[in-house]
Amino acid sequence: MTKVSPQRAKVSQRALLAMFFFQGVITTTQIPRVPELINQIGVDFKTWGLIMGFAAVGSIAGLILANRLVARFGEQRVAQVNSLAVSGLLFSFAFITSPGVFFLANVLWAFCMSCFNVSINSQSVILQNAIKKVIIGRFHGTWAIGAMLSAAVAGYLTTQISIQAHFGVIAALVAIAFWFASRFLLGKDESRQAERQRKPVRVPLLQTPGMVWLLAAGYFVAVSPELALIDWSAIYSRDALNISDAGLASIPYTSFMVFMIAGRLSLGRLTKIWHMSEIAMMGGFLGFIGLGSSVLFADSISALGSTGSVIAGSACWALAGLGCSSLVPSFFSASGHIKGLNTATVMARMSLAQTIMVIMAKVLIGAVAQAADIRIAFIIPALLVLACAFIARVLAKTARSEAVAPGEFPVTMPIAVIGE
Repeated sequence: MTKVSPQRAKVSQRALLAMFFFQGVITTTQIPRVPELINQIGVDFKTWGLIMGFAAVGSIAGLILANRLVARFGEQRVAQVNSLAVSGLLFSFAFITSPGVFFLANVLWAFCMSCFNVSINSQSVILQNAIKKVIIGRFHGTWAIGAMLSAAVAGYLTTQISIQAHFGVIAALVAIAFWFASRFLLGKDESRQAERQRKPVRVPLLQTPGMVWLLAAGYFVAVSPELALIDWSAIYSRDALNISDAGLASIPYTSFMVFMIAGRLSLGRLTKIWHMSEIAMMGGFLGFIGLGSSVLFADSISALGSTGSVIAGSACWALAGLGCSSLVPSFFSASGHIKGLNTATVMARMSLAQTIMVIMAKVLIGAVAQAADIRIAFIIPALLVLACAFIARVLAKTARSEAVAPGEFPVTMPIAVIGE
């Protein structure tokens, strides 16, 4: 592995931090507007769940192509093009009134976001391995900062400006920021040199190591609570916690993000004591307690009145955010240690499997929300985050058996060499 110069590593880290930050901004700016978007396209909860779930076919297409695009053009160029595309698509959401058109726009959004995710996340792992220091928590923490600020500001803007003005301003600002920051990412040649000295062999999809699929399952259960809150937190705050004001309804999600940020920014220090997978194992249990409490005690919380509901709901989701903070970074870090596969390939394959599972989960949550209520639907992400703790436990046991340092991952699984 070729060493990246300290100065170039700093410049690249800053650029990646900006990319993650503004990805968080653009991902969550829609949250307080979800009830408005549902009314705008005229659908019920079940249909909304179907749209959000099956729009992930765009993610699948993106993940199938992402590795090839990165191999041909490099992470930097893929990130540039797709970041501009998602900015434009956000603006378009404010004007669409047809459910069918909205679905197609979300399919395209998912495709572009999928390619963007693979490009910046693979480069973050490459950079982490090159400088031999756990820094991935900084990137995911920065994403959470952008997401939290965006959700909080968006909650305020719902009462101040139209959805068209809101999405238009955010889309323009984010597009400019993306373009400027992406110019300082590692270029194609720099990234390839930093990752490996030898070209990795090509491994067919069906011969992917089993550990990749375990990481995919872990990634799915790790990201599910975050996705559920992005899609449904405004509805949950309104219907389950009885917080009717749109601005106040965004506060529990903001508390989730604040504590997720705190947890992710602490990962570097925590990995000096525990292995990343051990941290994720403990986090999974903690996240289950927080999210599960918001479901179990929803009736009691909603009876506290608007202010009391905000405080109690925020406390539950703050605990969930702290628990969930280590989950995604843990599985992403492990993706850089699969023998015979480069980082972008592992991420694309684990994300492909994860996306297929997310489609089913999103549709299921929407169907349960429509047939029963949103509180019952939230049992699903609560159980998934509990499952994450057990998957992380498997990785932690592997790390202990290999006697690796806390911040390091063992080579998770050797594979046979397969010809080109």
